[in-house]
Amino acid sequence: MAATIISICASIISGMVLFFLKRYFDRREKEEKERDEVFAKENILIMKSIEAIGKLTYADAIAIRDGKTNGEMKEAIEAYKKADQELYEFLLEQNSKK
Repeated sequence: MAATIISICASIISGMVLFFLKRYFDRREKEEKERDEVFAKENILIMKSIEAIGKLTYADAIAIRDGKTNGEMKEAIEAYKKADQELYEFLLEQNSKK
């Protein structure tokens, strides 16, 4: 009788331990996945910013060479403004979570 009670208690305790461990690891995995998504979005925004700055620099060089602004300058400025706004919104979003 005592052996049966000890066996049942041991099974209940091991089941509870496994339940809490699984819950802990599931929560940790979810947090890591969210962090990876944030890092991916951050890297995309950084690449967009670098591309926009490159376009703007190229358009500036053409404008200086030719002595006039052209359609490339307008397009580059728009790309820069868009990338800058997206990066700003991302930073606001990240800082509001903390």
